[in-house]
Amino acid sequence: MARYALIAEPDPHRAASLLTLVAGEGLEGVLARDGAEAQEVVRQRSAPALLLTDLALPRVDGFTLLSWLRERQDAGGTQVVVVTAFDELRVRAWQLKEALGIHSLLSRRAPTETVRDTVRRVLAGQRPLPATPTESGPDDEHQRLAHIDALHLVDDGPPEAELQELVTEVAQAFGVPVALLTLVLGDRQWFKAHVGLPHALARDRGTPRDWAFCHHVVMGRESLVVPDATRHPVFKDNPLVRDGIVGSYAGAPLVTPSGEVLGTLCVIDTRPLVLGTEDMAALRELARRVAGDLELRSRARTEARDWSRSRQEPSRSELAALTQVRDAIQALDVATLLVAPGRQPFAGNAALAELLGLSLEGIPKLSFDTFRQHVASLTADPTGHSPLLDLASDTSRGLHLSLTLEHPRPRRIRWVARPFAIPGGMAQLLTLSEPGGVSPRDERERMLRVDALTGLATRRTGEERLLREIGRCRRDGAPCGVLLVDLVGLGRLNLRHGFDAGDTALRDVARHLEPVGAPTGFAVRWEGGTLLVALPGLDAGATEALREHLLSELETFEVHTVAVAVEGEEDPGQMLARAHAALARVKAEHRARSTAG
Repeated sequence: MARYALIAEPDPHRAASLLTLVAGEGLEGVLARDGAEAQEVVRQRSAPALLLTDLALPRVDGFTLLSWLRERQDAGGTQVVVVTAFDELRVRAWQLKEALGIHSLLSRRAPTETVRDTVRRVLAGQRPLPATPTESGPDDEHQRLAHIDALHLVDDGPPEAELQELVTEVAQAFGVPVALLTLVLGDRQWFKAHVGLPHALARDRGTPRDWAFCHHVVMGRESLVVPDATRHPVFKDNPLVRDGIVGSYAGAPLVTPSGEVLGTLCVIDTRPLVLGTEDMAALRELARRVAGDLELRSRARTEARDWSRSRQEPSRSELAALTQVRDAIQALDVATLLVAPGRQPFAGNAALAELLGLSLEGIPKLSFDTFRQHVASLTADPTGHSPLLDLASDTSRGLHLSLTLEHPRPRRIRWVARPFAIPGGMAQLLTLSEPGGVSPRDERERMLRVDALTGLATRRTGEERLLREIGRCRRDGAPCGVLLVDLVGLGRLNLRHGFDAGDTALRDVARHLEPVGAPTGFAVRWEGGTLLVALPGLDAGATEALREHLLSELETFEVHTVAVAVEGEEDPGQMLARAHAALARVKAEHRARSTAG
């Protein structure tokens, strides 16, 4: 059996810690970021001496990975340690430990020393010591629920339009029918925003907590992906799965800046869901931002109510707060108007005065309606649209409008009003700017479709575009080639020099690949250290020639490359399978040469 430790762990920081741990036990550590990648490693290298795995892995979950491993004849001696954040998954795995060949199960919250001691004893064939309980207690849950109550997030009104827009965008980006923003309460999960639900669930805006996949996310404080719920030993008997509503699930916790978990941002499909680590990272980042925004908005409303009830000297405290903000906006290059509670302009900055042709000293003397009418007079239609130019409501996240100014010169302007609490009520900052930045919607779309590390398209986006390009080439009678480029030894590089070194190498290789095959070709962050280049219009010979040329450009990097082309009416999936098989052979031959040397 090969003397290496396979670590199936999507989180790079935890993976680095585990790589260091197994190196201390004299084992080579090999990292797989999901279950499918772990299977590929085993196919190439044979079964490992030690498998350290989570149970919630993208693409192929941990239960499926362990079942698959135990079917291999060379895996009889593989020692398995499971480390997971999800208590109920760990309990079910312990019930199946004999069938799955599990030697020890640990909580994600177990100290590093406990994990190290467990690995050491398992490798020595000794019985691991009982782990010290580290699960959160009832006091933690009471505190979490009290935090949700204090934020007043649950209400009887319809879902907020902006949150509905968010979940709609997430569903579209992931290509799934259902996306939810949930709050996990004492006995139920409540949908603060939702899209794609069956009528009964949409009407009730929730389910019992016992049915909720999101319950596991909240209690584990970790992202959970269930690629195929119909086959999962924990979820296959869930009522939502039996009724065909949930076939697969991926959810990220709504962790507020104060550290409490409110619920989840999740996506659901009726079919198996194949998500990579980049997809899950994007979902986690969106969930973090949404949680922070929910807490911030709620606190602002609460503070405004408290100030309005208890303030002793409203005019003095209100004036002090407005004066501080007035002084701050003077340094801004963006045209800004500070509006006091009661819709009264308090101050503007020089950029605003210049943009609108107003005197800086005269701005506080205007009423807001007069200010609004002045802006309308500068537009193409000054007579009918001034009522559209307004401030945000006190309970909203802000007001966004676009308008075209004709004077003093034609330009497109973005009108954004955002409320904020001060002693005395809700003041507002109104900014007028020429579009040029990135809108929140565009930023969310970019996060889901662009790999944050390399700037290339994510695998989800790349697959969609590759299928379209192959279909177009077939219609035009043109060939289509594909290059796979794999950075050799990325795991060793991360282990020896840290993840920053590996990230830098990947970015450098990506910069070389991005212009290859332009203008019709494009590059994709495929998985881990593997990048794909699609080459519409290039046949097998031209693709191979380009591969050889590319190797000379990448001579400062150690990379494996393969070139393939779509053959006739070959299914794109078969073509990609041929490419992966060819890459696996190249990597195996490289290892054989290295071992022989």
